[in-house]
Amino acid sequence: MGVTTLKALMLFILAAVLLVGTVHVSCAEDTPEKPFIAKPFMKFARGAVNMVSAPLELPNQMYLLSDYASENSPYGIETASAAIEGLFTGVAYTLWRFVAGAYDVITFPAPRYESCLISPPYLTSSYDAYYNKGEQAAAAEAESPEDTTLPSEPEAE
Repeated sequence: MGVTTLKALMLFILAAVLLVGTVHVSCAEDTPEKPFIAKPFMKFARGAVNMVSAPLELPNQMYLLSDYASENSPYGIETASAAIEGLFTGVAYTLWRFVAGAYDVITFPAPRYESCLISPPYLTSSYDAYYNKGEQAAAAEAESPEDTTLPSEPEAE
């Protein structure tokens, strides 16, 4: 292959990547609702992913709790105790994620496709996704104004 052929190939690959990337970004703004026929299979896939990733909850919880303790405590012993706590929490989350995944796999033809028995619905390494759900809801509620309706007529003085 000549140098000009390689340059043309590289230019073609770059143009294809840019074209695919811009199409993806433009489609991200208008995400239509999934068709009804796809929802049961998405539920089945979520269940299968949860069943396969369930054993990863054990090291994930150990990491999350020990990382949170090391960030919020000046003592090293609390990091070690949080890792031990994460061991027990991880066993519980492992069992719960596996059961939730099995439930989704077994009941995938039944309605209620968007709801999941476990939160977050997939394994994640975010401490807030697991443990600060109530605080996030309270913060979102505090940010929203109480009354967003406008008066229909101005008040007379």
